[in-house]
Amino acid sequence: MSQFFINYLNLLIVFALSISAPFIFIKLVLPKIRKALSKRNKKIFSNLINVKFFYSTSFIFPPLIILFSLKNIDVTQYENIGNILLVLQKIAGFIIIIYSPILINKFLSALSLSFKKSLFFVRYPINTYLQLMKLIIAIVSVVLAACYLLNTSPWGILSGIGALGAILLLVFKDTILGLVASIQVYSGNLIKEGDWIELKSLEIDGEVLEVGLHRVKVKAWDNSITTFPTAKFLELTFKNWRNMKESGGRRIKRNIIIKVSSVKFLDDRLLKKISSIELIKNYIQEKLEQISKDNSILEKAKTQRKLTNIGCFRAYVKKYLEKNKYINKHMTLMVRQRPLNQFGLPLEIYAFTSTTDWNDYENIQSDIFDHVLASIELFELSVYQSPSSQDIKEVLVNESSSSNFNLQ
Repeated sequence: MSQFFINYLNLLIVFALSISAPFIFIKLVLPKIRKALSKRNKKIFSNLINVKFFYSTSFIFPPLIILFSLKNIDVTQYENIGNILLVLQKIAGFIIIIYSPILINKFLSALSLSFKKSLFFVRYPINTYLQLMKLIIAIVSVVLAACYLLNTSPWGILSGIGALGAILLLVFKDTILGLVASIQVYSGNLIKEGDWIELKSLEIDGEVLEVGLHRVKVKAWDNSITTFPTAKFLELTFKNWRNMKESGGRRIKRNIIIKVSSVKFLDDRLLKKISSIELIKNYIQEKLEQISKDNSILEKAKTQRKLTNIGCFRAYVKKYLEKNKYINKHMTLMVRQRPLNQFGLPLEIYAFTSTTDWNDYENIQSDIFDHVLASIELFELSVYQSPSSQDIKEVLVNESSSSNFNLQ
C-alpha cells in the first residue's frame, strides 16, 4: 500500500511540476536572463521580448518534464492508468517536435529584426534565406512528428514523398519562384529595403519595407501598405530611384510656355532696360560684340543678326540657376527651347537640386519658378494660359461696348 501511494505521489509531483514550470520560469528565471542579456546586446533581447520568445519557451517545459519523467518511471506499476501514461508520453513527445520549430522561428524573427538595418543585411537577401530556413524547419518537423507517431524511419516517409514530387512542386510553385526571384533581385542589386520604387503597371509608388521569400512589402506615400509577389520584378518594368538619392541631386524638368506673339527683337529702349540687369550685363556685352562681328560679314548678304528678348531671357534664367546655391553645379544644368506646339514655345528648365529630400526639393523648385514667372515681364514676354470663362466674358463685354460706341 505504501509503494502504491509513493508511485502515485511521484506522478502527482511530475504533473504539478509540469503545470507550475511555466510560471516558475517567467517569475524567477526570466528576470535573471533579462539581466544577463541586457548587458550584452539590448537590441536582440528587446526583439526576443517583442516576438514573445521567452514567454513561448516557458510552455515547452510541461511536455519536456512529462516526457523525461515518464521515461524514467516504470508505467507497468500503474495497472489502471498504465496505457494512459504511455499515450500521454507519446503526446508530450509529439508536442515537443511540433513546438520546437515555433521557438526556432521566433528566434530567427528576432535575429532578423536585430540586424535588419545593418549594411550586410540590406545588401544580401538574408531575410529571404531566413524565411526559407523557416520553411525547411517546418517541413522537417512535420516529417519527424509523423515518424514519431507511426514509429517508422524518416527515410520511409521521404521515399513516399519522393513519389509525390510533382505534386509538391505544384504546391510549392510560388515558393520556388519567389526564392529564385529574390536571389536574382538581390544578386543583380535591383532593389533593397529602403529603396523608392515605382511600378506603373501595378500602380505602386513608394518605399520598399521588406523583400521576402514570397512577397515584397511597399509603403506608399499615403502610408498605405502594398504587397505583391517578388517574381513580379522579373516580369514587369519598374523604376528604382535609389541612384537619384545616392547621387545627391534631384532633377527639375519643367516647361514654361511662352506666347510666340510676344517674341521679338530688342529695340534700343528694351536693350537699355535689359542691360541694367546685373546677371546678364556681361552676356549682353559679349553677345553684342559677337553680333557686330557677324553682321560685318553678313553685310553683303543684306541680313542682320539682332538680340531677341527670348534669347536674353533664356540666358538670364541660366545665370540665375548658376548663382542659386540650392542647384547642384556638378550635374547637368541648361535652359533650352522645346519644339514649338499649338500652345506656344516651351522653355524648359533642366537642372538638379543639391538635395534629394522631397520637401526641400519642392520648395526649391517652387522658389525658382516663382522668380522666373515674376521676371518674365521684364523681357516683355508673355506666358501662355488657356482662356477661362471670365476671359471670354470680358472679351464679349468689350466687343459689345465697342459696338455700342460705334453706333452712337
